[in-house]
Amino acid sequence: MPSLIVGTAGHIDHGKTALVRALTGRDPDRLPEEKRRGMTIDLGFAELTRHGRRFAFVDVPGHERFIKNMLAGAHGLDLVLLVVAADEGVMPQTVEHLAICRLLGLARGVIALTKRDLVTDEWLALARADVAALVADTFLADKPVVAVSAKTGDGLDSLLDALEAEAALVGVRDATRPPRLAIDRVFVKRGFGAVVTGTLLAGMFRVGDEVGIEPGGLTARIRGIEVHGEAREVARAGERTALNLAGLEATDLRRGQVVAPPRRFQATSLLDVWLELLSDAPQALPDEARVRLHHGTSEVMARVTLLDGACELPPGGAGYAQLRLEAPLLALPDDRFIIRRFSPAATIGGGRILDARPPRRRGRLRAAAGFLEKADAGGDPRRLAFVRRAGPAGLTLGELAQLTGDSDAEAEAFARRTADCAYLEASRRLVAQASLDELAQAILAALTAAHRERPLQLELPREDIRNRAARQVPPEAFQCAVTRLVEQKRIVADARAMRLATHQARLSEAEAELKNRVERVCREAGWRPPTLAELVRAAGLAPDQARMSVEALVAERRILRVADFLLHAEAAAEVVARARQAKLSGERLDVGDFKAMFNLPRKYAIPLLEWLDQTGVTRRYGDKRILA
Repeated sequence: MPSLIVGTAGHIDHGKTALVRALTGRDPDRLPEEKRRGMTIDLGFAELTRHGRRFAFVDVPGHERFIKNMLAGAHGLDLVLLVVAADEGVMPQTVEHLAICRLLGLARGVIALTKRDLVTDEWLALARADVAALVADTFLADKPVVAVSAKTGDGLDSLLDALEAEAALVGVRDATRPPRLAIDRVFVKRGFGAVVTGTLLAGMFRVGDEVGIEPGGLTARIRGIEVHGEAREVARAGERTALNLAGLEATDLRRGQVVAPPRRFQATSLLDVWLELLSDAPQALPDEARVRLHHGTSEVMARVTLLDGACELPPGGAGYAQLRLEAPLLALPDDRFIIRRFSPAATIGGGRILDARPPRRRGRLRAAAGFLEKADAGGDPRRLAFVRRAGPAGLTLGELAQLTGDSDAEAEAFARRTADCAYLEASRRLVAQASLDELAQAILAALTAAHRERPLQLELPREDIRNRAARQVPPEAFQCAVTRLVEQKRIVADARAMRLATHQARLSEAEAELKNRVERVCREAGWRPPTLAELVRAAGLAPDQARMSVEALVAERRILRVADFLLHAEAAAEVVARARQAKLSGERLDVGDFKAMFNLPRKYAIPLLEWLDQTGVTRRYGDKRILA
């Protein structure tokens, strides 16, 4: 059955609660104090089924002292029922509530002129004109205005017809995205434990699902679900939902928290937003002003940093801003919010969240318009902007979905269709093509610098270049950039080493002689390889000269590093051959056997045996080795 959320709005004593009671047959006032005072203080709920469609009414308080509670109920609405008493006309909270509905992005609604039984036709016409002037430039400009009386029942059917007509124009909520339910009520049900209620903004919850609650980092399991008082196995986007949570106490939970899949989203204390100040705001909003931020069912204090460098935002003005929150909340791009003046409290503006995980913007980082314009565009431009901002490290599909609120399927579909990113499928990582180009340039610069430092060395160790150019970059992104450079024939690379395609180790006659001398010393040392210090003394070279020649010979695989020793490749090949020969004769080698075979002291035997283990020639079992 299609379900829509209808929220009331309007001034105190204009008959919102009486109208909901007349429409549904249920009293939304549930608190003893509300019944005693005859005034709505907190949110009330009632439902009505008509012609195969369910209307869930959220009745909000109209008194200015309880605007905080009104705002908690105004999120997630499909329709607004703006209530204006015909005997009083437009009043201050009528204006404020309508402004809030507009800032929250509502596009559908109906206007009810209540207390029809108390006024004459002439007075009713004046009330209609008053309302028409109020809504002239708003989303309610061409919406039905129905005169009703909750006392006599006059006009109720016409009002329901108008609500049905508007409901038919409301789009279906996305049930494929990750579910989110902003908690507006917490209570204990005897025999069941903690229960939370709220409007399910997206996705679906099922009995048995594990869920997370943010902020707070709590986890629980859904023991039971009710939708409009009916037990369900599944709750879907757009339904007023009650969740019985196992594993938590009611004292762990509060209004303002959000129920979502565990570890899917993180609470944040920074928001980049598009901010609009109401044209009737009492004064300009100065940079770094302290305001009350209302998002979902939460209220937190926040500082406003204007990102265009202006010292204030004038009434009726709009622009990009960053909100620094004094307490964390869970938000996603495209969520709507309201800001109210700190003191005296009054609604002054609102807007739309563009980025819920931004860097802190100060100084030069204030100039964020380029990124925020793309984030503001939504869809693929927003996704690409997030990937591009991540630089060469890119984002996994999970990280991208966390930033955008996308479903896993949406993130993967973007990865497969975009030509602006490389999709590293094995690790499910996206890297912007522009970032890969920057990484490739960094690799070329690192190779150029290393070749300049070590001109005698033909190839450079791969890890050395990665540490220079991309220490924080995941290996798969680095490999992607290397592969691109190899395909472009700009570098030569394998699993161990790389070089510029144009680089050649051109040695002068003197340099060639130094290199030959170093190799000769290592070859003559045989199975008793020298350390670098011993090589310097034996070859009669300066340390820098010996080191440069050694690096060139290691890159050419003429010399191998074995612990602190420099083993010539010919000696290494003979060590391997003798080890294999020992295996063929059925021997198991221990350290003593190895020392005797090569006539070596322990100083050389142990490093050589460990090198044979590391290179996979032998396998160690206790004190003995066999051929691997």
